[in-house]
Amino acid sequence: MSSLNHAAHLKDKEDFITSHQILPHDIYSFYLSLFQFQDEIVTQYEFILNNVTIITDTSHYPVIAPENLHFNDQILSLIKKSFKEIAAIIQTYHPHYSFNVFLEHCEKNENLYKDLIMQLLNKDATLEDIAHNNSIDTDELIFLIINVYRPLFVALRNAGIPEDTTFAEHHETYCPFCGFLPDMATIVESKNNKRLLHCSLCECQWEFKRVLCVNCGNENTDTLGYYSYEPDEKYRFDYCNKCKTYIKTIRITKQNDESCFDLTVENLITSFLDASALKMGYSRQ
Repeated sequence: MSSLNHAAHLKDKEDFITSHQILPHDIYSFYLSLFQFQDEIVTQYEFILNNVTIITDTSHYPVIAPENLHFNDQILSLIKKSFKEIAAIIQTYHPHYSFNVFLEHCEKNENLYKDLIMQLLNKDATLEDIAHNNSIDTDELIFLIINVYRPLFVALRNAGIPEDTTFAEHHETYCPFCGFLPDMATIVESKNNKRLLHCSLCECQWEFKRVLCVNCGNENTDTLGYYSYEPDEKYRFDYCNKCKTYIKTIRITKQNDESCFDLTVENLITSFLDASALKMGYSRQ
């Protein structure tokens, strides 16, 4: 498992983004700035966590229980820095967004930093109240929380579990490490066409049954299917007509190197799949 390198992967995709008119230049610049900050901060977390025993029991899932998270002063300092820096990046490119009231509340109550990630992992509706009380949209708050904590959780995963961990006994829809939700899937030919889900928080990957809805568990092949993007058929989305949800998927052939696909970046630059799915009446799980 390596540190984040999203900025480099995004730059590698610049020609594809430009030629297919996928992202406006200001959105591309926004994510490049965001990824550059995250790539930098994750190395600071990894330095703090180096040679520290983070996890002693990996037999239960998720490995990290939200209520057992403990932030020492160094980690808390980086979390505070991340909230301020990422909020500033968002406001630079989207001046109509303001997190000032929210950040002031966090400064006055440090327990909020832990409460926020616990509420995110527990899918707690309290986040809606926090957003409302701070005059921001719930989606904006969730976006901020995920992007603040992603570097920390990637560093925790790297420090806490061996690199070759496969979570072979875990076949649930939630991440075996942090318990959060997947944002994309891959089907990897070199791994016997296994389907792997990708966590949108800690970026862990785990095997998941091929013919099974990620959202509702439907296994009826009559109501499951996929739609391929004809200009480049490695891109597709798998859909379920029972719950009307979809998940974006990349089929990685034996001719392609799996390490060349950064799923956080791929999720960003495959908005054409989202547009097609939404047009066909599906929503993300």
